[in-house]
Amino acid sequence: MGQYQKARESSMKYKAMLITLGLVVLLSLAMISAAQDEFAASLEVLEAGVTVQRVNTGNPIAVAVEAIVGVGDVIRTDAVGSARITFFADGTDVTLQPDTEYRIVEFTADADDFNLKIEVIAGQALHRLKRVLGADSSYDVQTPGMTLAARGTAFVIRVEANGRSAMLVTEGTVAAATTDSTADVPLEFGIRAAVGEPLSQVVRAKTFNELDSALDGCPAVLTTADDVSLNVRGGPSQNNVLIGTIFAEDIALLYGVNEAGGWYRIVLGDGLGWVLSRSASLEAGCAGLRVFPDTFIEGGESGASPATATPEAPTVTATPTAP
Repeated sequence: MGQYQKARESSMKYKAMLITLGLVVLLSLAMISAAQDEFAASLEVLEAGVTVQRVNTGNPIAVAVEAIVGVGDVIRTDAVGSARITFFADGTDVTLQPDTEYRIVEFTADADDFNLKIEVIAGQALHRLKRVLGADSSYDVQTPGMTLAARGTAFVIRVEANGRSAMLVTEGTVAAATTDSTADVPLEFGIRAAVGEPLSQVVRAKTFNELDSALDGCPAVLTTADDVSLNVRGGPSQNNVLIGTIFAEDIALLYGVNEAGGWYRIVLGDGLGWVLSRSASLEAGCAGLRVFPDTFIEGGESGASPATATPEAPTVTATPTAP
């Protein structure tokens, strides 16, 4: 009888321990769910090398196939990993390329509207927003260099190691902003911003190489016979005003070319001008120069940086400061 009583007590203690453990697990799950604002997204591993660091935890968890992610979670891909995060079944998703760090900041939704705010901390992420947004819906992306707001669009973001952020639009229009400038970026255009700096001008680009070449210029070699200097004009035509001269060997970068070809945009002092050259040779690696209309005139761009607006591109607007 004593042994039976002891066995029964042991069994009851074991059951109590299991119940307690179960309650702890349920409580933990409930806390995580509450922290994630009850809305979640599905994470699909496309290439191995993906981890998730849950909100309020310190250690990332490797994901082999798929997982559920929510507000506060940080998803990372290594040098070969890639993943897709799907928020809605109708095609609102984000594809993370290798070496990317991504965080879900806010996610709320009802039958008509949703508010999604995410952060691309590093790497590249392709966003596809196919769901029709209601009047009170928002899809905002934070990067170290700028903030982006989208409605029914597709766009890709790149964040470099130094935080410089760039964006290309592949469908629709995306609004970009920093603390002191804003711009609407349409299809097949791009924009860039370094941390703490204003937005670049909006330039035509389908790849990040094209965007960088358009904004940073392309290394080039120009030659002339007998060390003759080149005339620099205010636009790509001999009918435009002569604003100076320059020796070919003093030109290291080209910032644009006219539609007909032969005229190249250069920096002259603190401004910009155009030279005529039949010998210009771009160095390997340049993705292409920005193309300007043959009728383009620098106008009031004297003293502007090389990253000035292409004529057909939307302009960047300075954000007014409070008095």
